[in-house]
Amino acid sequence: MIGHAVCAEDPAGPQTKESTADLTARRLLDALEEREMPDVSLWVLKRIEDDQSFSKALKDEVPFRRATSLVGTSRKESDSKKRTLIFDQAEKEVDRFLQGKPTGNQAIAAYTQKGNLLIERGRAKVEQSKRPGEDAKTFLVESLPFFDGAIKSLEGPKRKPGEEIVSVENAEDAVLESLRKVDAELKELQGDEPKPSDDAPKGGPGKPKKVIPKRKSSAVTKKMEQLEEQQDLLRGQLLSTRLLIAAAYFEKSKAMEPQSKEWTATVEKSAADFRELYEKYRSRGAGLFARYYEGRNYAVLAQAQAKPEEKQKLLEKALVTLGDVRVLDGPGFVPGLRAKAINTSLECWLEAKKYEEFDERLLKIALGKIEKIDADWLGMKYRAAVLLERRSDALPEKEKIKKGLQLRDAKKLATEVAKAGKDFSKESRALLEQLGKQMPEDTDGGAASFETAMDAAKLSLASMQTKLGEAKLATASGKAEVAEAAKIASAADRVKTIEAIRKAIPLAGAEDIDALNQARYLLTFLLYDSRRLHDAATLGAFLAERYPNAKGSRQAAKIAMASWQQLAKDGPESWRVGAKAQCADVVELIMRTWPDDVEGGDAAMIAIAAATEARDPDRLLSILSQVPAASPRRADVLMRVGGALWREVLEKRRLEEGVRPTKEVLSDWKKKASDAIDDGLKAIPPTPMVSGTTPAKTTVAAALARCQMAIEDGDNALVNSLFDDPSYGPWIVANGSDPGFTQGQLAENILTVALRYFIQAEQIDKAQEAMKKLETVAGDGEEASAKLTGMYQSMGRDLQAQLVAMGAGDRSGTPESEAKAAAILGGFEKFLDGVEARDRKVPAQMWVATTYLSLGSGKGTGTVVPKAKAEGYLARAAEVYENLLKKGGEEISKFEPSIRLKMSALYGELGKWDDAQGHLDWILSDPKRQNSLDTQIQAAELLQAAGEKSADKAKADQYFKEAIVGRKSGGANGKPAVVVWGWGGIANKLARQAFSGSDEKSLEARKKFFNARLNVAKCRLARAEASASDRQKLLEMAVNDIRVTVRLYPELGGPSMTKQFEKTLKEIQKLMGSKTNGWAAFEESDAGAVPPAPAAGS
Repeated sequence: MIGHAVCAEDPAGPQTKESTADLTARRLLDALEEREMPDVSLWVLKRIEDDQSFSKALKDEVPFRRATSLVGTSRKESDSKKRTLIFDQAEKEVDRFLQGKPTGNQAIAAYTQKGNLLIERGRAKVEQSKRPGEDAKTFLVESLPFFDGAIKSLEGPKRKPGEEIVSVENAEDAVLESLRKVDAELKELQGDEPKPSDDAPKGGPGKPKKVIPKRKSSAVTKKMEQLEEQQDLLRGQLLSTRLLIAAAYFEKSKAMEPQSKEWTATVEKSAADFRELYEKYRSRGAGLFARYYEGRNYAVLAQAQAKPEEKQKLLEKALVTLGDVRVLDGPGFVPGLRAKAINTSLECWLEAKKYEEFDERLLKIALGKIEKIDADWLGMKYRAAVLLERRSDALPEKEKIKKGLQLRDAKKLATEVAKAGKDFSKESRALLEQLGKQMPEDTDGGAASFETAMDAAKLSLASMQTKLGEAKLATASGKAEVAEAAKIASAADRVKTIEAIRKAIPLAGAEDIDALNQARYLLTFLLYDSRRLHDAATLGAFLAERYPNAKGSRQAAKIAMASWQQLAKDGPESWRVGAKAQCADVVELIMRTWPDDVEGGDAAMIAIAAATEARDPDRLLSILSQVPAASPRRADVLMRVGGALWREVLEKRRLEEGVRPTKEVLSDWKKKASDAIDDGLKAIPPTPMVSGTTPAKTTVAAALARCQMAIEDGDNALVNSLFDDPSYGPWIVANGSDPGFTQGQLAENILTVALRYFIQAEQIDKAQEAMKKLETVAGDGEEASAKLTGMYQSMGRDLQAQLVAMGAGDRSGTPESEAKAAAILGGFEKFLDGVEARDRKVPAQMWVATTYLSLGSGKGTGTVVPKAKAEGYLARAAEVYENLLKKGGEEISKFEPSIRLKMSALYGELGKWDDAQGHLDWILSDPKRQNSLDTQIQAAELLQAAGEKSADKAKADQYFKEAIVGRKSGGANGKPAVVVWGWGGIANKLARQAFSGSDEKSLEARKKFFNARLNVAKCRLARAEASASDRQKLLEMAVNDIRVTVRLYPELGGPSMTKQFEKTLKEIQKLMGSKTNGWAAFEESDAGAVPPAPAAGS
């Protein structure tokens, strides 16, 4: 890998010991390159560039590594314009690296990378020229400079042996220079060995004088071994570079007019280079590859040759050359290289109509197993099938047997290619039809055998899988219509496959049983995939019950279980009860058939969930009795059943007399539950949590249930041992840092039981600690109030929820709702005042102030607050925030950015723009905080709001301008500069993440991106409304902002955002005095640059 090469030991340069930071960074970058994660690499490289702790040597590598990562990102980019921009940046980065005049391995890697990059750019242009409707000639002309640049970066000038390399400006010279240095150093170390005298005999019958070499030190010997190893590596690099040069000439020929003098000279130059490499390195793999490419070039020259005699000569030359590769035998690279040679040879034989030269040995290879499904192997098989068909056609009728055998092999080869569903699949299907092979669409049930019928099914399956791949690719490329068409075609192929398998199954004989059961499993899967759940469940259960040891039987059973589960949940109402019963039967079947395997344990877990949902203790007891001792999930099953059974005991105790089970039954259930949990906990290997491991929630919940039983029984010793067990103790995990046990329902359950027990046991200190933790857990982890007491916070949330409902409900604004709101607000104020007075800790005060800000802001709960009262709340919030800032100290400093952010919002509500901006400037004067997206968004919102509210037109215009493009102020006298991105900068920062995927983070970034782009247009519109002289210009800019956005991203973030963009566009059109027809204006002028119409009701 090139990334590794650039940081490898350089034999021609000094070696210094790397710092730990450098070494770690290089290892990380190498690992990211190996895992093909270029986006992450780019982020790491930016960090290295900005971080002063890394060495200059590592920083010097950044441009080269960045270029490598950019090339990696380009491979995932389908937009040709964007790819071009990425390539441009990558090339600049390589050139920047080369400006530093690297030597040794760094120079080799950089020039090679540049050559590869330019070849890839040239290829991209050539591919663009092949697209329908494109100006092919223009693209081909544009590609030539890239190929020439690649050759210049790779190939050194022709020079005499030993001629000095004055300046390294290409990969070939870089390798040669390093190789010469290693050769010289090695020769110097070998120089002290005694040599025969000049007059010593050089041959013939006389014997040379015996020379006794001097003994070398171990250090010298080791150094020589290292140099010899480097020598071999560099020789290999030289050979690889020269192969790449020859290949670059061939790629260049693709940009030229075939049969032209330039084209012919270029292909011949490439062939000559390959021939030279083969003659020097006949026994090496690279030499054999060179021989193949030489023959390939002759074949290409032959194809373009119009004169029959010349064509024939070139074909013969190609076949003779390729013959050296066709005869190869052995493992490793040989099968693949040989397949290339046979494939190209078949092209030549077909062209020359010399079918007999394809002998039995080559036919055997073609009929053999595919080593790698690629164009070479598939091309070899397809062309072999064509040749056999033509050879058979040329045979006289009297040789029917020979003719039939050749047609049989042709059919076999074509079928194999068609099944693969990749290169030459379409051509193979056409050939099969020509040969009379029945295809799935032509199948009428008359297949001769199970095998041939299944061949038809597999062809449809291969086609289905191909269409699914096309659908995924189209979806990823944003081509919704193409994706939908591919999905429809895939569904049609799935139906054909199902029908083909169903027709094949009755044809199976006793000898076909294994293949038959595999077909049944495949049919089960396809039925499930088609949502034919009842059929899938029936067939899957049949296969599991009748043929439990068949391949696919376990998976079929799981499909049957999943099918009944879905029918029980989403099927017709009348089916659901029966489907639950059928699911239980399949679960029983799986548990019975594979009791000691994972499948049996998984089925038991599903059975427990169903029994718990059905509140069926008898079913729980039945499951408990069936768990085998050897089951890999025995412990889990025992603990889950025990916990569920204990909950049944607690629930059933609350029932009225007459419907409640007897005390004896309840006691028996409790005993079985406790025994099950005890046995399950005993099976848990002791793994103290201090080692960093975390117990399963199932285990902790089971231990807690057992504690409840022990508390009820008065067994304090058992409770203590369970609570404090180092592997799964509930009290231990509640005091840990894992949010899975310190937040949420399980945490509340643990602390509730603990509080009850500690009070009973008179462990007062622990009881108080449990109370504190319970109050914290009740806060539900909200940032502003995470450390407030649980009781007050819970009460506060209830009151807040009521106020929000009143503010948003249909009765909002009525006298009744206002009276209720006033009463609630009175209680809320009392609550907040109590928290403020009682808890002076910073988090509690922050929560109080932030809540007052929320009440007075006009958002959320504030919508039901009268204006006068809202202003009072804002004043209270300001007072608390100011007091916190005045208090100062280390703890306050941690919260100061958050406090100032809130104060900026607060002063914005009050219309005190300068004060609000002052607090934001304080935050954004810190370079680390300038990358806070939320802060930058608030800054842009503030500037936009200030522009909207300002009565001073000049000030308003400046506010809007800064809201769009941002600003940079300060920075003098050693003070840090304040950097505000503005809406345009925010959109630019978000662009990459917004469209990098469909995960939650990407979708949120996308939402903010479109909001930023919309606000750019809104701010320009606002500036235009206030301007007389520049109005038209600003309005045209606003229209262009929207036009560019919709051109690049037609979906515009969905129907809601699309409507907002069009509303703004119509407002702009109205102010321009033009037709207010929204998107229709773009449709008229931009040839369809219009977002899709929103769905009805959106």
